[in-house]
Amino acid sequence: MILCAGENLIDMIQSRVTPEGVPEFRAIVGGSPYNCARALGRLSAPAGYITPIATDPMGERLAAALETDHVALLGGRSPRPTSMALVALDDGQPRYQFYREGVADRDVTLEGLRAALPEGAQALHLGSIGLMHGPDADALASLVEEVRARGLVISVDPNIRPALPGAEDPAYRARLERVFAMADLIKLSDEDLGWWAPDTDLEDAADALFASAGPALLLVTRGAEGAIALHRSGRVDCPAVAITDLVDTVGAGDTFMAATLQGLHATGALGRAALEALSTEQIARLITRAARAAAINCQRAGCNPPTLADLESTT
Repeated sequence: MILCAGENLIDMIQSRVTPEGVPEFRAIVGGSPYNCARALGRLSAPAGYITPIATDPMGERLAAALETDHVALLGGRSPRPTSMALVALDDGQPRYQFYREGVADRDVTLEGLRAALPEGAQALHLGSIGLMHGPDADALASLVEEVRARGLVISVDPNIRPALPGAEDPAYRARLERVFAMADLIKLSDEDLGWWAPDTDLEDAADALFASAGPALLLVTRGAEGAIALHRSGRVDCPAVAITDLVDTVGAGDTFMAATLQGLHATGALGRAALEALSTEQIARLITRAARAAAINCQRAGCNPPTLADLESTT
């Protein structure tokens, strides 16, 4: 089973602007690791979500969506309210404001996370604002250390939100450095990497992170410019997949991440030694397929990942 940990929330996504200039919003379930869990389930990978979900009406929606997509709800429920993000769109690109104080998905302790772990798990994926600050972020980082010692593959997507309070706190960067150093697979967007290493050429920044953190595989997504992968066998460039009818890019990176993990699982490569043994040809197939999954998502509103049948029909 592939486990996901981190925020779950309701995205209030801008749907249109009225003739009077008033933006209107629709409520959609979301959160980066939560989206990844749903995408894994839709791709028929065994997936579990270990962060608590609220018991309020929005929490019921979040839990129901996971169950519909065949994701095991392992983190329990919390009486705290559901987190919320306000998402405005600028030419299809999302801009976020988060409301996450005293909320259910931060009702996290290391003991609770330990209790949520099932036997036989193969991997733990985490990241995004769940790692930003607070006792919950520290608990997630400590969990990584514990499960890595048990042999689980660690996958990290920081999905950095520079505008959020705490993004410039040195403790946040230190926590990311700690988690990166334990990760087998790291995925960043070009925007993430620009924040991580400002005023640095993207390829130089990627090379430096690959050398310092030492993952088996480092992926950098670059939107319309495609993606790159760094691996001991060499660098792989993946061109962008054409998007015929862009709706928005919400959840595209999460879908890319899920398709990568599912592809590794399906080919028996979800292990440190197997990851290190990948050839450049295998990596190229892996990330090209992940890019196709992300492109399908971009042609739908919000995070709405493809099923395995959807993805296979595009090959």
